[in-house]
Amino acid sequence: MPSGFQQIQNEEEDSDAPPPPGLTPTLAMAVGTAALGSLQVGYHVGVINAPQKVLEAEYNQTWTQRWGEPPPPAAVPTLWALSVAIFSVGGMVASLGVGMVAERLGRKHAMIATNALAFVGGAMMSAAKWGPSYILIIIGRFLLGAYSGLVSGLVPMYVGEIAPTRLRGALGTLHQLAVVIGILGAQVLGLGALLGTAQRWPLLLGMGLCPAALQALLLPRCPESPRFLLGTERRGAAMHGISFNTLLGHTPHNPVPLHNPRPPIGPHIP
Repeated sequence: MPSGFQQIQNEEEDSDAPPPPGLTPTLAMAVGTAALGSLQVGYHVGVINAPQKVLEAEYNQTWTQRWGEPPPPAAVPTLWALSVAIFSVGGMVASLGVGMVAERLGRKHAMIATNALAFVGGAMMSAAKWGPSYILIIIGRFLLGAYSGLVSGLVPMYVGEIAPTRLRGALGTLHQLAVVIGILGAQVLGLGALLGTAQRWPLLLGMGLCPAALQALLLPRCPESPRFLLGTERRGAAMHGISFNTLLGHTPHNPVPLHNPRPPIGPHIP
């Protein structure tokens, strides 16, 4: 019998193995906190669409004040197209560095560091009404696109590594669910009856700072990925055990016993 099937059979025959872990408070907080990043991705994807006419009028006014004459016919549509498309450019560029950032900083600390992009980009967009609006919005959209490109890789990676096997599929769907909820929230808040007006659009564009601030408060309280800690030479196996037991709801004085540990994936390097 192949070794893989033999290992599965041995695990099934082990009567002393503990029951499979469920959704503990620590695990729920860690997954929910990570999903706040996905919520921001969806919000920033959809927030720019609803107030298009309002922002185009703001661009027109800013150009006239800056240059002393109305903009050429193609100037405002070009600036608007750049404001929308630059988000994708930032996402494509930043997504190339997801693996490097995750391995250098760890999954949790990479999300903490990436959150700085959300703060800077959101602050620039919310302050655009009192400065060169189209310049601040374009730069802010680029930074938020870079944030979204990183988060789109970091959040599924983190959730997949901290979730128990039997919950991994269900918890893995929360990333896309949070993105869709963020898009919906942006479209609703962008209605003219709410924040999509000439006076309230800075609040609409800066609303993404709220989940960013909440995530910044909660992420330091979340455990690091046990898989990252186990595979990093500068961390001890004890740190992996602490993180693993925290996710399963066990205290350091009452750790969960690990039966039939599986060998690491890939060749063994002494």
